[in-house]
Amino acid sequence: MHPLIVSAIAGDVRALGKALSEIEDGAIDINELLVDISKEAGSKIGNAHVIGITGPPGVGKSTTTGALITEYRKQNLRVAVLAVDPSSPVTGGALLGDRIRMQEHALDEGVFIRSMSSRGQLGGLASATQAAAKVLDAVGFDIVIVETVGVGQSEVDVVNAVDTVVLVLAPGAGD
Repeated sequence: MHPLIVSAIAGDVRALGKALSEIEDGAIDINELLVDISKEAGSKIGNAHVIGITGPPGVGKSTTTGALITEYRKQNLRVAVLAVDPSSPVTGGALLGDRIRMQEHALDEGVFIRSMSSRGQLGGLASATQAAAKVLDAVGFDIVIVETVGVGQSEVDVVNAVDTVVLVLAPGAGD
């Protein structure tokens, strides 16, 4: 088992962040990692409810995510957010940093917010999003929210990656 994952499962938030970075960078074989996590985390896997928040750019996905975090924290649930952002053409990293829009939760130890770059991946998610959600599940988060990059009519990968999908639309925008 990768030492960062062992530390993350034990509650080390810094190790969790580093592990997610290695997953994004392809430094960890995702298939091996998921097998190892299943062995290490055992019955913890599959307990998180994974929610996808999707919709066009600027419609209020981050605002909706922030409101959900507030409500889940009132229930004393631990919440993790994977906010998928467009990629910077210069660095390849997350361009918008959606976590900045959720600052009211930044100091809450029951909340973990991570921006992920789409890195040009089509479908509204980053290639590492599903693996990252499984890691967040394994380390004991009750709710994992996956906020997609602004999407249109064909970016629907979130449907196959989460338990529940919330589609946020602007009123009066047609069908």
